[in-house]
Amino acid sequence: MYINYNFAFKNSKLREWFKPAPSNYLLKNVSFKKKIIYLFNEFNKNANLFYPPTTIIIFTFLLQLIDIYPTRMIKKVESDHNEYYLIESKLDNLNSSKKRFKTKIKSIEEYFSESTNSFLFAFYLQNVVPKGVQLNSYSFSDNGFDLNASSYNIESLNQLITLLIESPVVEKDSVIIEKLSRQKNLNSNIQITPNFNLEIYGDVAKFDLQKREKLYEESGALGLLKKLKRFNYLNKLLRN
Repeated sequence: MYINYNFAFKNSKLREWFKPAPSNYLLKNVSFKKKIIYLFNEFNKNANLFYPPTTIIIFTFLLQLIDIYPTRMIKKVESDHNEYYLIESKLDNLNSSKKRFKTKIKSIEEYFSESTNSFLFAFYLQNVVPKGVQLNSYSFSDNGFDLNASSYNIESLNQLITLLIESPVVEKDSVIIEKLSRQKNLNSNIQITPNFNLEIYGDVAKFDLQKREKLYEESGALGLLKKLKRFNYLNKLLRN
């Protein structure tokens, strides 16, 4: 067992000496001024100890003071910023959806902007067939048309050709008469039949969406007109 006993002072007149503690004004009932002077002196005596942390504390305090105004301004506009960010996200989503719709619209645009469809061709064909002309057969495709007609006189066929060239669904410069023939009745007892036969072909016209809309209105194609107007409206929205 360890015994804390100093034998140097046994039977001796020596007495153990303790270094007196410096006077601490902070623990004494002295004036505030003396306490400040005491702290200042202690601070200067221990400059290496107090200067670095004091400098850091001062700079930190200054930074906090400087940061008060920006922080208050940021807090003030934080709600506006969140609202702006939300609107920006919605706009990004809207633009992405708009691009997808544009791609889909472009893929079906050809169905509304290509050559004359069969309805318009048939409608305007029946309007160009004059009295006295019999339409024997006709065929139609995106590339063009050809038809076979007959009449009792050549004037009616000439009128058919004129009206066909002026038709809005036919390319005027493409109409070509392939064959014009005449048939004779050898027996007078046989029923009279048309004795002029005409074969003609050409290209169908292509027109823009506005022109197509007018033709649909003129021909009374209400279903096709409704679809076309819906397509034009959507296409206009996507372009804005």
